Amino acid sequence: LSWSFHRATRAAQKIPPNVDQILLDQFLRLSLTIRDCAIFDAAFIVNIDQTNIVYQPSNTSTFETTGSKQVSVIGQEEKRAFTVVNGISARGHALPLQLIYEGKTSRSLPSKSTPQYKEATELKFKISYSSTHTYWSTFPLMCEYVNDILVPYWEEQKVLLDAPADQECVLHLDVWSVHRSIQFRMWLDMTYPWIKYRFVPGGCTGV
Repeated sequence: LSWSFHRATRAAQKIPPNVDQILLDQFLRLSLTIRDCAIFDAAFIVNIDQTNIVYQPSNTSTFETTGSKQVSVIGQEEKRAFTVVNGISARGHALPLQLIYEGKTSRSLPSKSTPQYKEATELKFKISYSSTHTYWSTFPLMCEYVNDILVPYWEEQKVLLDAPADQECVLHLDVWSVHRSIQFRMWLDMTYPWIKYRFVPGGCTGV
């Protein structure tokens, strides 16, 4: 490995001091879930996460005349972005993406005439607006993801693998507030009792 000096871009997430024990406990919980739910194929385990995509990523450095006191960088103050909710099964299947844009009407979404819009819909991407002043997911949008992307994927896999309709599946989530909310967990329990949700321990996503 080669190392070079880099300007800091964000605060590093703190890993818990007892991370080894936390990860062992998580491994055992997932193992018991897989055994107790008779999960016989990796397609029935899906991990999802969210990330924001900045329209114009900026850099904090650029070339300028030596000795310059003011250095301008294009896009330095650009903050506009959208959220991508992505899921992948333990079998390696990438699920369709959910794209979330800030706004309260469909006018916030990309135009249907854009070159890649048709391709995105053919790939079953879900393109949604947040109904808020941010581009982050919300309880209704998480329900939309489960209803329109996650459950159809599992229903298709159940048919392909000759599994019963009530075959239990594992949804692996991080400990984001909406995921952990009573509202979302109660909705999952009542709407899809065969979905068993488990959480990645806080501060341990990277390990």
